[in-house]
Amino acid sequence: MSATVIDRPSRAGTAKHSDVVTSVAFSPDGRRLVSGGWDGLVKLWDVGKGAASPKLARVMRGEWDEVESVAFLPDGRSIAGLGVGWDGAPFSVVTIWDEDAERGRELLRAPGKVDSMAFAPDGRTLATAGGESRAVTIWDAADGSRLLSLPEHAAPVWSVAFAPDGRLAAAAGVIPAMADPTAEERRGEIKIWDVSGPRPECLRRLVGHDYGAASVAFAPDGALLASGGFDRVVKLWDVDESASRTDLAGHIGWVAALAFSPVEPILASGSHDRSIRLWDLRDGSLREVLEGHAGNVYAVAFAPDGRTLASGSLDGAVRLWNVPQTD
Repeated sequence: MSATVIDRPSRAGTAKHSDVVTSVAFSPDGRRLVSGGWDGLVKLWDVGKGAASPKLARVMRGEWDEVESVAFLPDGRSIAGLGVGWDGAPFSVVTIWDEDAERGRELLRAPGKVDSMAFAPDGRTLATAGGESRAVTIWDAADGSRLLSLPEHAAPVWSVAFAPDGRLAAAAGVIPAMADPTAEERRGEIKIWDVSGPRPECLRRLVGHDYGAASVAFAPDGALLASGGFDRVVKLWDVDESASRTDLAGHIGWVAALAFSPVEPILASGSHDRSIRLWDLRDGSLREVLEGHAGNVYAVAFAPDGRTLASGSLDGAVRLWNVPQTD
């Protein structure tokens, strides 16, 4: 049975940036949405129940040129933005805006380009990765001090995610453009690390995506990991195993973004084919295809109640979609 194709958002209104939207995230109460883009702006939107369309509540800017990632801190009272600047040499900055504070505070600054950040569920630590670095750095989220490094990845790391219990972290690598396409090393790796102790331990090395994985996400129960690759495939992995459980195929562009519903067995994948696909995790079937963006989809995020999905795209739009619940 073919999936339903929806060619427009199911909720009225579209939030806009003037350039690529790279990241979106809901607040823990689901009433606010934060987005970041290559226009250098972090925007906060009111999207509470009954809102006809996203309402711009605040615009924030850090000392950077582009925003690569945004997040609410786990307590829901503060917003983090990861930005990259190019003045003289590439540098990356994580800035925190506390609730009602007029100005942001710089948490950390690192040389080079950083593409991804993730806060641990308890809010105490922050992981960053990206650029040409083959390591993930773990920082103290209170003072920005460097705590440890997850080294020796086979390729530059583009995406990092914490498991729900905060004990594990996954890092996905991409193959450099000049790599020999006939070499075994063209198959990118994902490493799963135990970061609960003073010394990180690599528990799993997951190999399967041709040319690497661009996105990773843990399921709400922490037992399943999803990865999206340059091979246009979404892979599902049992965290305790080293082989993929299921391949979800159908995208015709590489898979840049993934999000698990927090309440339903649904996975959303955003792709360079301009579409979002909703997968039923009970049997791996495709439930719906969401079409409406005029450019590559770089970000997807579920609201805490699982009934709304937000997406961000090359077209500068942040769209909201109603998510039908499973039977």
